[in-house]
Amino acid sequence: MIGSYVDLLKTLTSGDDEAQDAAVQELSRLGNTIVEPLSELLIGAQDTDVRWWAARALAEIGGQAVVGPLVQALADAEPDVRACAALALGHIGAGSATPALAASLADDSTFVASIAADALSMIGPPAVEALTASLQAPQACARLLAVRALGRIGDEQAVEPLCRLLDDPSYLVRYHVEEALEAMGVGMVYVAP
Repeated sequence: MIGSYVDLLKTLTSGDDEAQDAAVQELSRLGNTIVEPLSELLIGAQDTDVRWWAARALAEIGGQAVVGPLVQALADAEPDVRACAALALGHIGAGSATPALAASLADDSTFVASIAADALSMIGPPAVEALTASLQAPQACARLLAVRALGRIGDEQAVEPLCRLLDDPSYLVRYHVEEALEAMGVGMVYVAP
């Protein structure tokens, strides 16, 4: 087995997308036994593609053992690696990663920030606390992404913090706050027939 996983790890560094994808599938079957070598690749490989494939393989394995390395990868120098790690954390449903994902709403890359918001939406109610804290971010884009994610989650705990943003300096933030509140049924009037 050791020889086979070493060969699979070498394949991740090969540059052949089809072979790398097949290797990810094989590595994921090994479960937690392969998390440490993949984590080392994710954090230490010089090649961006290798780090991306390592994040992808950890995402396929899933579970709590991969959360730490993926959270570390949210600080990677390359936006593609950060985005892959964020999406993986969302698919895993890593509630413990919500503070780090919420911090990524202010990422220099709007692509990464958007993926982080999607990941928080996938995590759902466990992400509400981190998202409501992000409503105070100095960056309008981060506040906007937090509002949109909270609207998709639809948790009533977000109603009051969202209402506080109805006078946000950003028109887009205010617009999406209204959309989120409407989607949550806040402010709707029901008239008996």
